[in-house]
Amino acid sequence: MPTANSRSFQLSGWRLAASIYTIVGVICIVACALAPESDVGMLIAILGGLPWSLSLLTLGLSPGVAHTALLLLAGSWAINAALLWWLALRRRRQVHRVPSHSA
Repeated sequence: MPTANSRSFQLSGWRLAASIYTIVGVICIVACALAPESDVGMLIAILGGLPWSLSLLTLGLSPGVAHTALLLLAGSWAINAALLWWLALRRRRQVHRVPSHSA
């Protein structure tokens, strides 16, 4: 039988995931901006921004590639973080709407 505690734990799990993803995303994007030569940092940022970061494959070899790639990575992390936060907040509203049954 589910209890209120298990629901609040599940709710806090989504918030925790959204918070961690947001913080890691900001760190990765700032690190890529400060050290664009780091291949490992760029790969981590690309993997964290999937599936949106696949748009990096469409970039040509023009002079503004680095800035465009960084903007695409930042946008992909922002979209994923927004989706996680939406899910976390949506679940919170649904939990509050569930009527409590007293025995």
